[in-house]
Amino acid sequence: MNFDAVTIMAVVDELNAELSGGRIQDSVQIDEDTFGFEVYAGHQRHYLLLSADQQYARVHLAGDKLRRGVQKPSPLGLLLRRYAEGARVDRVRQPPWERVVVFDLDGPEGVFQLVVEPMERRANILLVRDDGTIVDCARRVGSGENRVRVSLPGQPYTPPPPQKLKRDPFTLTQTLLGDLLDNTPGERAREVLTKHVLGFSPQIAKEIV
Repeated sequence: MNFDAVTIMAVVDELNAELSGGRIQDSVQIDEDTFGFEVYAGHQRHYLLLSADQQYARVHLAGDKLRRGVQKPSPLGLLLRRYAEGARVDRVRQPPWERVVVFDLDGPEGVFQLVVEPMERRANILLVRDDGTIVDCARRVGSGENRVRVSLPGQPYTPPPPQKLKRDPFTLTQTLLGDLLDNTPGERAREVLTKHVLGFSPQIAKEIV
């Protein structure tokens, strides 16, 4: 599944409808990059899967109970047991037009965020305190790998850099769209949309065209 910003918007709506106000009863580590939660909300159990797999990163509800798949949990897996089990899901949100899902949780260790970035080759899951400090993450990224966004325990969480020179689809009028397409001769319409409109992946642009 293509987890672009538009798809994430729909997923966040679904997760809010199903999980908001619920309580996390159990957490499991499925593999090195994938974690699962059992959430009791609306008088029923829901199974939430979060994956930072570098090829198949995703966030979604699962139909069946998720099973532990590793003998020894990672440091993040152990911390999720401590922070997430017993926590209430206050809400699920998405920074505007970003490929990021944020779970606002209130648990035994206080208020915190579980940030999921389902981006190919850069996917990550980060446990972040309410003051913005990273507790730990699925993929640790030092300054030698990324000088702009360091993802390490004890460091401040830095969101993805804003996408400049792209238009917000909610403010895109028919006239502006016409000008946008007219001023880019020789380019396919879907390539223009992907290049100049926030949240538009090649797949979404193709479907729209």
